Amino acid sequence: MKKALHIFSFLFSLVVLFSCEPSRAENGDFLNGVDGTGTGSGSGSGTGGGGVVKQLKSVTAKDDTGETITYNYTYTSGKLISVKASDNSVKYDLSYDGSSINKITIVQNEGTTVTTTNFTLTYSNGKFVEAKGTGTESTGSSFKNTITATYTDNKISKILSKMVGIDSADPNVSYDMFTLQSDITYTGNNIASWKFSTAFPPMPPITIPPIVITSAFSDYDSKINPFNTLPEAYNIVSSLYGLESTAVTGFSANNYRKITVSSGTDTQSATYTYTYDADGYPLKASAGSMGTLTFEYQ
Repeated sequence: MKKALHIFSFLFSLVVLFSCEPSRAENGDFLNGVDGTGTGSGSGSGTGGGGVVKQLKSVTAKDDTGETITYNYTYTSGKLISVKASDNSVKYDLSYDGSSINKITIVQNEGTTVTTTNFTLTYSNGKFVEAKGTGTESTGSSFKNTITATYTDNKISKILSKMVGIDSADPNVSYDMFTLQSDITYTGNNIASWKFSTAFPPMPPITIPPIVITSAFSDYDSKINPFNTLPEAYNIVSSLYGLESTAVTGFSANNYRKITVSSGTDTQSATYTYTYDADGYPLKASAGSMGTLTFEYQ
């Protein structure tokens, strides 16, 4: 991945650095991806300003280098059943028990390594509680990943992901790999801040310090957030597991127009402009020369 401090690309690949390759536990190029907007309503559909219900069909991200990737969303009977990247880097397959997602399978292609993770989801009173996953790599490595979520005032305020490796010589032996955590605060129905933290266990003689990235969002519009139309459980799992952190911004009802991202001594801000269709759904989000997002609906 390119070592660049680009906010617009940040929001599509921040999580990928730490979670798309379970065997990876390294620092570096953590701000490289593309921005998004959104909230996870859990409905799988959204209503625009005119009351028209639409589903997100695709999102095309283009960064300042001209590199383009499209995420395609597939539905059956109104339910999201798959999400796939145009470069085949990742695919999500979703299964349901009634109206709730009960299983998610993620296949990630890193070129030389293909990782498959199978999650089983549980709920309490209709709210997401936990996703327990087991994964294997084409190299023969295996791991377990547990994702939990905390609600405050009926909004997602914390998401925790713990990755545990399984010894290839003795499957009964496991070891901590890393922990990812998102802490989220709100102003009204929109995210005000998002703190993304990573923690690695000591691995003598190497010690990897914690990595903390803080994002502040402001100047929201009053239009529907495309990522808010996606199921909440999907947004929770994908927010810490290798697709895009638009899933986190998907917990906002509307679209932010200003963002500031900080990590250590590095800080960068961006301002977005949107164009909308007649029903109030964003068609394009642009941060000038930094990149664009283009949305299609069905």
